[in-house]
Amino acid sequence: MHYSMPPQPRLGKMLRHACRLTLALAFVFLAAGCAGGSRPAYSIDKYLLSWPPSVRDEAGTLPASIKFNRFSVAAAYNSTDMIFRDDDFGFDSFNYSRWAVNPGDMLADGIVADMRTGGKFQAVFSRHETGSGRFVVSGGIEEFYLRSEAGQKKALISVSLAVEDTREKETDKRLLFQKKYHTEESLREQSPRGYARAASRAAQIISREAISDIYAAAKSRLK
Repeated sequence: MHYSMPPQPRLGKMLRHACRLTLALAFVFLAAGCAGGSRPAYSIDKYLLSWPPSVRDEAGTLPASIKFNRFSVAAAYNSTDMIFRDDDFGFDSFNYSRWAVNPGDMLADGIVADMRTGGKFQAVFSRHETGSGRFVVSGGIEEFYLRSEAGQKKALISVSLAVEDTREKETDKRLLFQKKYHTEESLREQSPRGYARAASRAAQIISREAISDIYAAAKSRLK
């Protein structure tokens, strides 16, 4: 008698097929997830304050050195965000534009550069340098933002400066002066670059006025 082989069970074959299909689908989804998750990085534009250097003053160089401490910055503006405000309560910043350097450091560096080219002191030391000065300048940024009001946009900077004479032994006589400088400059170009240019003009005005005040106070003390 002839016996035929019984048909092989199909369960094992079906399971193997299902496993292969599952692995294939998992690979497809993984590849799609990786491709979708790696979004293109957005370019961030960075800006600096910049203005023409001072013209050397022929009035005379004071026989004294001056040192700039690092300027403090109010917490709201203590970052590289290019902040804008529409009123006393609104607060926002540009998504893809930043200051290249913290506002306090940018302003202080600009004033130092201005003072050096102006030749008003025998030596001018920045916060980075180890040199000490007879006169020491401390400062604090109180406001630094783009103000939008009634359709007008202005770069606004407020900074307080204090100058001390380190050779004065009496504490109440060490302070030469303390003053707040506030300037607003309208934007000529409605863009982050236009804001950087307007802020630079405002910073230049503050720098020139502050240097003139510091020079006059130091000259008076040296007499």
